[in-house]
Amino acid sequence: MQLTPLILLNMNDFYPNIIEEGEPTPKNRFPIVAQLGILGVFMVLIFGSWLVHTSKTLVPLPAPEPDLVTDTNKYPITPQKIEEVSLRAKGAYVWDVKGQRALYSKNADQALPLASITKLMTTLLTYELVSEDNKVSVPLSAILQEGSSGLSEGEELTTEELTQLALISSSNDAAYSLAASVGSLLGKQDPASQFVEGMNIRAGELGLNTLRFKNPTGLDVSSTEPGAVGSARDVSFLMEYIITNYPTVITPTQQSAARIYNTAGAYHEANNTNEVVLKIPNMIGSKTGYTDLAGGNLTIAFDAGLDRPIIITVLGSTYDERFSDVLTLVDAVQKSLTSQ
Repeated sequence: MQLTPLILLNMNDFYPNIIEEGEPTPKNRFPIVAQLGILGVFMVLIFGSWLVHTSKTLVPLPAPEPDLVTDTNKYPITPQKIEEVSLRAKGAYVWDVKGQRALYSKNADQALPLASITKLMTTLLTYELVSEDNKVSVPLSAILQEGSSGLSEGEELTTEELTQLALISSSNDAAYSLAASVGSLLGKQDPASQFVEGMNIRAGELGLNTLRFKNPTGLDVSSTEPGAVGSARDVSFLMEYIITNYPTVITPTQQSAARIYNTAGAYHEANNTNEVVLKIPNMIGSKTGYTDLAGGNLTIAFDAGLDRPIIITVLGSTYDERFSDVLTLVDAVQKSLTSQ
C-alpha cells in the first residue's frame, strides 16, 4: 500500500468538515478535537492494516522435511553381499572400501600366480622411494625381458612415464627399468634383485603376507615357477592402499590408450590391456595379468556411486573370461544398489 500520496493530498478532500484557517465556524460541525480523533482512528486503521500485511510477508516458511532418499549421511545406500554368481576364476574377492567389508569371496585367501598384477607393487614402491620426475635410462637388461613395448636401450624417460607404460600397457621393459634404476639406490648388489627384496619387505609392512615376489614384472620364472604369488584378498587390499594413499599412480589406467613421451620428445603409444576399461562405470583404476601359470587375472577399483569405492579381484581365470568375470561382479554390485 502506497502511503505517501495519501499524506500529500488536501485532507479536506477526505474530510470536508475539517475547518480551514480563517473560515468562520459554521453550525452543526464537529469540534476540532473530535475531528482530529476521527482522523487518528482512520490513520491507525490504515497503518494497522499495512503492518498486518507486512508482518505476514515476513513470517519465515517452515523448514522442509529431510529428503530420505538424498540425505546419504543419515540414510546411506550400501551394497549388499553377492550371493549367487558363476565365475571361471579360481579365486575372487569383492571389497567395499567405505564399508570395510567383503561383498563376495571365493577362495580369497588362496595364493595364486599374479602375473603382471605384480606391477602394482613395482610402481607403488617406485613412487614411495623416488620422485616422479626422476630420469631413468633404459638398460639392456630391461630390453631383454619377454615382450616388447618399443623402448630402446639408453632411451630416457621419467619414472612417471615408465610407471604409466608399466600399468597401462603392462610393459615388462618399463617395469624392469624402474626396478633397476631404483634398486641401484638400495645397495651394491644386483639392482633388480635388491628392488625385489624391497617389494617383499613392503608387502610385509602392509600386512599382505600372501604376496611374494621373485621379479618386478610377474613373468613366470620357469614352466613350473611363477614370478609372484598372492591371494585375491591381499591383491584387493594392495589396490585399496594405492587408491587411498596415492590415487594418481593408478589414475592413468582409466583411459583406453595413452601417448607416453620420453625426455627427447619422442613418444610411445600405450594401449590398455584391460579390454573392458570403458565398460566399467566410474573407473578408478585397474591392472591386468596373464601368463601360462597364472591364467587370466584382473583387479579393478570403481565407484559404485555416492563415493562408494568397490574393489574387485579375480585370479586364475582365462585370458578372456577374466573380463567377463569382473563384469559379472560389477553388475551384481550395481543390482544390489538399485534394488534398494
